Amino acid sequence: MSEPRVVVLGGGLSGAAAAYALARAGLTDVTVVESSATLGGLAGSFERDGHFYPLGYHHILHRDRALLFFLERIGALSQVRWRRIRMLFHLGGRAYDLGSIGGFARFPMRATDKVKFVRLMLRTFAKQDWTEWEGRSAAELVDSWAGPGVRTALFERLTRLKFDLPCDQVSGAWLGARLHFREGSAPLGYIPHANWTKVLCDGVTRLLEEAGVRIRTRARVRGLETQSDRVVCAELESGERIEGDLFVSSIPTETYLRLISADETAHLASIRYTALLSVICATRQSVQPDAYWTNLASLDRTAGAIFLLSSLNPTIGRPGDTCVNFVTHLPGREHPLFAAPDDQLSELYLKDFRSVFGFDLDPFWTQVSRVPMYSPVFSRSFRNAPIQSTSWPNVYFAGNYRTFPSIVSTGTALGSGVAAAGALLQNHGRSSDLPEAVSGFRLRSMPRA
Repeated sequence: MSEPRVVVLGGGLSGAAAAYALARAGLTDVTVVESSATLGGLAGSFERDGHFYPLGYHHILHRDRALLFFLERIGALSQVRWRRIRMLFHLGGRAYDLGSIGGFARFPMRATDKVKFVRLMLRTFAKQDWTEWEGRSAAELVDSWAGPGVRTALFERLTRLKFDLPCDQVSGAWLGARLHFREGSAPLGYIPHANWTKVLCDGVTRLLEEAGVRIRTRARVRGLETQSDRVVCAELESGERIEGDLFVSSIPTETYLRLISADETAHLASIRYTALLSVICATRQSVQPDAYWTNLASLDRTAGAIFLLSSLNPTIGRPGDTCVNFVTHLPGREHPLFAAPDDQLSELYLKDFRSVFGFDLDPFWTQVSRVPMYSPVFSRSFRNAPIQSTSWPNVYFAGNYRTFPSIVSTGTALGSGVAAAGALLQNHGRSSDLPEAVSGFRLRSMPRA
């Protein structure tokens, strides 16, 4: 095969990164097929009155090397500013800042358990490789490193908010990696006077265009045609056929298996996804306390968390606007709340806001987003799918269902695409310096806001 035709299924960040890596390595026949109008997937945006907003909360992590690499590549990293944020836990009618001495002292947990909690955080921060915790539960991790009191007071609430699962059904490897990243205590990045995810998606799209990648948007795949042990064609709903010699699937595993149900690659069929409800609104009201991230840990509210996007990025939207994001993680799109009418959702979230902040929110616009397949459920038995199909060897996989146990982020999506492209190239006698460049990237400075 002198010059293979490569078809990338899905134009989210993992698919876009795979296409870029392949084209950068010299492949000249690469096509991205995306059902939406633009590339970016979950990092997409919407527009209101000339300003762009994310579909849901996004922030830049200072150790997210793939994301930082691509921001540098598109010329945007120098624009990023860093800010320490406040993360609160709203429990029993009160908000606690565990990042402050006073807030941690007041949090309803025994003094001995607080000492054990600090020890847990120090141990997880020091540990980078969590593979030994695969197949073991978050309950085992917290109980053995801190104790059942810490688990009951805090972590049982957090795993319910994230997956609607108790700690004994959630992966210990995932929780350990999540704590290692210190997402709530390290500075987070944003781009002033912009929605940084739009900057990223526009920049990555430009990289693909400059590299000669063909981008097919508004193109929904109806099925995949096979011959012998190979996938040979993606058939669109329009009836058009896009033939290929090699394929990269960056779409959710559930969607992929609907297109080609005979793929028996290990772990693909067992992956389940959470659904996400994200409601963003803008108000001219000032909101206090000015905390970016408030977890509703009482578990008695519709929202799992309330984000003040303008607390991280004070320049988002119009000057003086406060941008509020209500978020609910659901165990699946079959949950009745996922189909609730917009006005009903808004009413429920406004009630949550009143209970947390003590006054009525008065938004002048509201945007409701529903994501039916948001994040893999990292259960105790979760395993990454192989990077290459064992049923159809010319198919490679990219996506956050392959980055376990790391946190799920824009950066891990980008990194998974680079990894899939690297495996494809290696198997066909090509090479790429991109995986090494991404893994070795370091942030040189962190300009503060």
